[in-house]
Amino acid sequence: MENTQINHEVTFKIMILILRITKKFNELEKMSIDIGSDEKLYPSELHVIDSVANNYGNSVTEMSKKFGITKGAVSQVVNKLFDKGFLKKDKKNGNAKEIVLSLTEKGWKAFYIMDEVHKQMEEEFFGYMEGIEEEKLESFIEIMGKIEEFIDTFLKHELL
Repeated sequence: MENTQINHEVTFKIMILILRITKKFNELEKMSIDIGSDEKLYPSELHVIDSVANNYGNSVTEMSKKFGITKGAVSQVVNKLFDKGFLKKDKKNGNAKEIVLSLTEKGWKAFYIMDEVHKQMEEEFFGYMEGIEEEKLESFIEIMGKIEEFIDTFLKHELL
């Protein structure tokens, strides 16, 4: 079999697999998670809570950059969490326009519940990955990075 034929077949298999995984992740993002007290939060809301709790981003601008989504999309989630009592908004010292986010007691409670769920999921995921050589996992990470770069070129319309 010709080398270009193998590359085409492998590339096609990778693309189909990524599409299937993406669809499944999209389904997960639509599922709400019960955090007790008859309250449910969506993964997008939990990502914001996690970001604030771990100081990955405590402003709309920082989270927009971190998650790779618009400030408007982040603002919508932030406002929902504020209205539900999970977040506090404070003006940043010296900059009346910028809002600094922090968790309320209710927000911290949700974070700790979510953190336990994540730990459980990670343990299960590690179980699935057990037996795969570290070198192969590093190669996979490198390949996924290349795929992300390739997709970024389409998003920037460089290949169309």
